[in-house]
Amino acid sequence: MSKLTRQADANKSLEAGMFYPTGYIVAGFADRQTRDRAQQALIRQGFGEAQLTAVTAQDMREQAASNLQAPSVFASMGSSLPARQKQLELAEAGCDFLLIEAPEREQEQRAVWALSQVPIRYAIKYRRLIIENLLPEIPSATDDAQPARVP
Repeated sequence: MSKLTRQADANKSLEAGMFYPTGYIVAGFADRQTRDRAQQALIRQGFGEAQLTAVTAQDMREQAASNLQAPSVFASMGSSLPARQKQLELAEAGCDFLLIEAPEREQEQRAVWALSQVPIRYAIKYRRLIIENLLPEIPSATDDAQPARVP
């Protein structure tokens, strides 16, 4: 069972069944090579392998599609459903992702600095009850960078 699946399972009771990895940054990249470069930049910034989860476009597509099959009314009222829809859309376009465990502000700042070293299409931080778009803080956002959620 992958960390992505374990996280989704843990959310069933915490966030009305919707993927919501509190304390994590979810970052999307145009391809696997860019994702791998971002992962190496994060490691150079002191992130350990246990804090980073590489997710292929196919894995994100499968997990997001499964997660979106029967969203609860609660999940539909908040930001988690549209954020997950955007992740599915990007995965269907071939984007790979990184899940970055960064619950503390200092970790988040180091992650944003590392992500600024590569072209990035999507970056959000799951905070308690808030999903924040991090792209405005990342100067390497591509011209086709995507908003945090489906409008």
